[in-house]
Amino acid sequence: MTAPFRLYGAELSPYSVKVRAYLRFKNADFEWLARSNARQEEFARYAKLPLIPLLVDANERVLQDSTPLIETLENELGGQAISASDPGAAFLAVLIEDYADEWLNKAMFHYRWSYPADQESAAKRIVAAIFAGQEPPEGAVDNVRTRMIGRLHYVGSAPETASLIEASFARALAIFERLLAKRPYLLGARPSIADFGVAGQLAQLASDPTPGAIIEAQAPNVRAWLARMQEPRVEGDFATLGELRQDVMDLLAREIAGVYLPWMSANADAVASNAAGLSVEIDGVTFAQKPQRYAAKAFAELKRKRAAVADAGLGSLLGETGVDAFLLRDQANPDLGDEGEGDDEEGDAEEGDAE
Repeated sequence: MTAPFRLYGAELSPYSVKVRAYLRFKNADFEWLARSNARQEEFARYAKLPLIPLLVDANERVLQDSTPLIETLENELGGQAISASDPGAAFLAVLIEDYADEWLNKAMFHYRWSYPADQESAAKRIVAAIFAGQEPPEGAVDNVRTRMIGRLHYVGSAPETASLIEASFARALAIFERLLAKRPYLLGARPSIADFGVAGQLAQLASDPTPGAIIEAQAPNVRAWLARMQEPRVEGDFATLGELRQDVMDLLAREIAGVYLPWMSANADAVASNAAGLSVEIDGVTFAQKPQRYAAKAFAELKRKRAAVADAGLGSLLGETGVDAFLLRDQANPDLGDEGEGDDEEGDAEEGDAE
């Protein structure tokens, strides 16, 4: 008997494992189908775009793009919610999830394809997944490695930006370690959308040799949380925005307002003006890359969600940390159409990985 949901994904896809963790949390009946050559024909029948994760329900409805996919299911499945009743805390979770999808992903991709040991490890695992049950062709690992290294520039990873990306990752890891020393999940005693987004990226980083060694040595609370996120469960309630305020100040001011939103804003401006490239100064480093249309679409949606929350506590927090200087800023908002993730040559993800 076919399960109500079929989830096509990959173990090396942060957005696939993000959705899988969510389905497990909701106790949904689903079948995990690792994307491979053997499944390519059935996958292609459903895929609007050749990207994962891809979810097919019992009525053959297809959902792609992890964030709206989860939002759609959250409205339909019932059960334990992943959004706090406190509107300020709920938006905070949405903001952190988007930070993970659009900025922390840069660290994941950078480490995986910048260091020889990480390149070799990831390329071998990708080939093993693609050719599951088959003999891979000669040179397959080298071909994957070469192809993915060639995509580093799509996420802005270059020798000139490596120190910025790695320093940002180190700071974020230390912040998450402190948050998780106080609570079992990032924003309380139960997982929010922030947990699913951040864990999707950090689980990948933990699986790669170079960042994995950093997490192993420096972040025992993060390691324990990543294990919990394999089968996340309610252990209590969400914290209120007032309870979280001091704990999230560094994340908001230093990482979200300091690096992620300057990039998101510059990217949105570049997309609106149809520029061939973007360049923005972050922490004294010139961060340059090709504009990403999907990120501009995500930024517009994030600003829309922020404008819908009239909460004085949230306004005070986001104003003090500099976040609202970006989220409440008027900005050209181009018609991005119905383009899915991956319109940026899939450069922010693995082989055929979407958000």
